[in-house]
Amino acid sequence: MASEVLSPSIRSEQDTTSVPARYQCHVCLKRYKRREHLFRHTSSHTSERPYRCDSCDGSFQRADVLKRHLRTCDGGSSRSGGRRRACDRCVRQKKACSANQPCQNCSRKGVACFYSTAPESEEKLSQAISRDHDGSIGDSVPQDGASSMLIDPTIPSDSSIQLPWTQQNSGVFATSPLDNLFCRPFLESASPTWQDYLLLASESQVLRDNPLLDTGRSQSLRFLDRFTSNTGLLLSFDCGTQVQRESVAAQLEVESHQEIGQTYTSSNSTSLGLQAVVESPPLLDNLSDASTVDCIPINWLCDPLSLKTHEILLLIEEVVTIKPRNSSVTLDWSSALKNACLQFFSPANLRRFLGFYWAIWHPNVNFIHRPSFDPISAKPALVAAMATIGACVSPDMPDNEDARTWFNCVEEMVFIDDDFNSDAIYSTSNNMSIHRRKIQVLQAAYIVCLYQNWEGTDSSKSRIRRNRFATLVSTARDIGITTATHLNYAEMGRHEFEWKGYATREELIRMFTWIFLLDTAFVIFNNLPPRMVIKEMKMHLATPESCFQALTADECHREIQTHLPCGNAYWNLSFRGAFEALAKDTFSPSMRQIIAASGPLNLFALTSAIHSQIFQYRSSVSSSQNLTPIRNTLQNWCDSWQLFASTLSAGLPPHVTVDDTSILPQDMWKRIGFCRYCPEFWLLGSLMTERLALLGDLPQGNDLAPLEDSALDPILNKYDQTSMRQVNNLIVGFQTFQL
Repeated sequence: MASEVLSPSIRSEQDTTSVPARYQCHVCLKRYKRREHLFRHTSSHTSERPYRCDSCDGSFQRADVLKRHLRTCDGGSSRSGGRRRACDRCVRQKKACSANQPCQNCSRKGVACFYSTAPESEEKLSQAISRDHDGSIGDSVPQDGASSMLIDPTIPSDSSIQLPWTQQNSGVFATSPLDNLFCRPFLESASPTWQDYLLLASESQVLRDNPLLDTGRSQSLRFLDRFTSNTGLLLSFDCGTQVQRESVAAQLEVESHQEIGQTYTSSNSTSLGLQAVVESPPLLDNLSDASTVDCIPINWLCDPLSLKTHEILLLIEEVVTIKPRNSSVTLDWSSALKNACLQFFSPANLRRFLGFYWAIWHPNVNFIHRPSFDPISAKPALVAAMATIGACVSPDMPDNEDARTWFNCVEEMVFIDDDFNSDAIYSTSNNMSIHRRKIQVLQAAYIVCLYQNWEGTDSSKSRIRRNRFATLVSTARDIGITTATHLNYAEMGRHEFEWKGYATREELIRMFTWIFLLDTAFVIFNNLPPRMVIKEMKMHLATPESCFQALTADECHREIQTHLPCGNAYWNLSFRGAFEALAKDTFSPSMRQIIAASGPLNLFALTSAIHSQIFQYRSSVSSSQNLTPIRNTLQNWCDSWQLFASTLSAGLPPHVTVDDTSILPQDMWKRIGFCRYCPEFWLLGSLMTERLALLGDLPQGNDLAPLEDSALDPILNKYDQTSMRQVNNLIVGFQTFQL
């Protein structure tokens, strides 16, 4: 498979002589024996082209390339107007490029496709933008001179950016929590094309409105349109702006430099929660290759994460060398692959990738309890999965490419885990923390499903949707969905409250909630029949974010006593009960208040459940169905959401714990993710219901219609589709109809 080929940025050189490779690249960690070799290699990480041909003004990164060019230069053939035809990835890999957007190579591998722009073209482009913000500017893409990443449209390219950890009140992220959460900021992550940026500039005033307070038909499906027309985690989900992601990377870089030369002690805990000490990690055990030993930095010996690196290495070696039949792993074990594995999952990279996971990805799928998470004691399969998806959302493109090498290896590692395939009986005892490892392997499996479904190849997406996710649902049922309940902590004193027990139960509740959400996502976007039913969701709703994000047991207990006091309806309400209440003809104000107070995550799950009901209606061959329960659910959910949104004027509720007006990198993990767009899921369900009602009123055709003329479904005609084009066409049609 193409995704299994090692990228040049992770290949390690094997020493052929006894001279050690002393010079190391700070970007990709490759090592060289001579300083000039490192200097030449460093230029490959930038877009600078210092060597220029006097005859044709062509520029090159290396002198030997210029020398070869001079042999065939005719003095004018290299003049191309300053615009390169091939994309950055094809240029770096020296492959033919189709010059499309995206090109064929990038589209086949499912990666972002970027085109660099020459300095003179970039200057003209910036001048054109300053003259007319609403103009149309071809297909050029703004390009920073030292990076191949797109400039984020929300930040001017000439603005002076103050890093938030040095300027507390810098205001770099100038969006209020209410605007960011409840007013649709149109796709604050970088747009894939320059035309999208021009569209954003022309509609900026419209997008600053407050559509979540208006759930009428005028509301757009802009997020879902973008979600179904793009691929990749960064372009699909709410991963912050490019500037925010780069600020997180800079923060992690500062922290890593502060740790250099220091001895790890139990009191030296990092932002990732390192609290354990490994005195002599057996990292060098079983590593007989001299090239492997030479490439290991000496500071690994005192790094507590080196043990986790070694555990991941052994697991990956197992899945590569012992492949089951029809294995998705196509790599062959070698010393070069071992070096690449050690490099990607090195302690420094694990720490960096986990930092990206928390700050950039965690708000979107928040089922891991960060305050109690310890990467040293966690299962290596979970750490590897978190690191892999963290590399996928890294602002550094080499990290994104390197992560693809290990997609299938980590997937195989997770799904053959003993805890994942264990037949042990799961019991609901008061000491829920003993089941933490079982929950962690479920979390790892879910993360694998996410990065494969949004970053993997088409075959990987199909495998996840048809096989892996079905296994995940079956394992959740083996554990027992009804076990995902809380004790009534409001009746407990502080001395009786077990913080780790609460965290484990809440992780299990959120785990099952997100499994249900991914199931409904396959229903909505791939037209796949649901695997889970609402009647089996007899579990508690998720607790407020202020309880789940509390950094100490005292704070957590205090938040529970404040927002979920004794006698609160939360303790007697299940997810199934909440949905059944929405479907009733009569919806009392007290129940409306209870569901509104459940928060955006639970409201998102409830509105997604409506789509499972709509699918069942569409799939039925009976003509006596009734749309009334679905309409009741839609109307009552709308009333509950409006009540929830109206409480925002009183201040930050327990579900929003961070002020986005001046958010710091270390606080980005507390953001609310893409679930804030749940009104669009409600709107899509409403429009589909209206179409079903309209089609139901039409006269029926002949009883014996020809086979080739009969439609499979009145709305989406193809089932189990890997591409989301079908539902995107439906969304575009709805938006066109509204206009």
